[in-house]
Amino acid sequence: MKHYALITGATSGLGLAYAKWFAGKGYDLIMTGRRKEVIERRAQEIRDKFACKVIVVLVDLAQEDGVRKLLASLEGREIHVLVNNACFGFRTPFSDTDIDGLKRLIYLQTIAVAEITHYVLRGMKERNKGIIINISSDGAFAVVPGNVTYAAAKRFIVTLTEGLHMELMGTGIRVQAVCPGFVDTDFHENNGMYVDKTRKGMFGFRQPGEVVDEAMKEFEKGSIVCVPDKAGKLVKAMAEYMPKKMYYRFADDFVNKNIRKN
Repeated sequence: MKHYALITGATSGLGLAYAKWFAGKGYDLIMTGRRKEVIERRAQEIRDKFACKVIVVLVDLAQEDGVRKLLASLEGREIHVLVNNACFGFRTPFSDTDIDGLKRLIYLQTIAVAEITHYVLRGMKERNKGIIINISSDGAFAVVPGNVTYAAAKRFIVTLTEGLHMELMGTGIRVQAVCPGFVDTDFHENNGMYVDKTRKGMFGFRQPGEVVDEAMKEFEKGSIVCVPDKAGKLVKAMAEYMPKKMYYRFADDFVNKNIRKN
């Protein structure tokens, strides 16, 4: 029986980087995405480089029909690795954001993640072996203006992962929530945001492969909630320990200076 790694949102960015990482470890892949031409091209590149099987499932996981389609495609396949990565976001005030978009984001980052994980866990528990990696964000710890729903949904992912870890202690199933900061992907452009990706220093953008390599090193060390960069660790610490009134002013000022909507 083939051992599959299921990567959602694998068209580009962190999802694609995880797909390459697990293909390099000998896994066959199931990659999900919505951009047919792009993901098919990426899948073929992985087949050529790693000589593995790659199944592409074109689905929109922000709606119930998409999740049903994905789960139906998994019948008869052993999923040994799950990476819940699919996401999108907004850079608008909560009250100005389209309500259908809010519902899609909340569904994608909560119900879809929970349902896919629940389904895959059944087989993992039978085999007493498996890996579940849930991609969250440093925003889960430090909400900023214009990022309210995204941050709240990403916090759900952290809490879910920590709870699963406690329930699965003593088994062969390991889980991790990865909470990166600024990563050089097409996430911002796809969501109508402008950011200066040439920015250097602690708050500069990192390449997806670097983030995945660091997160997997932390995974091997047993890290459950991984913040794989210094900037993310700083943001998390500031949100936790800075007086709230001071943090609110800092977050508002940071957004005004560094991020604006196209």
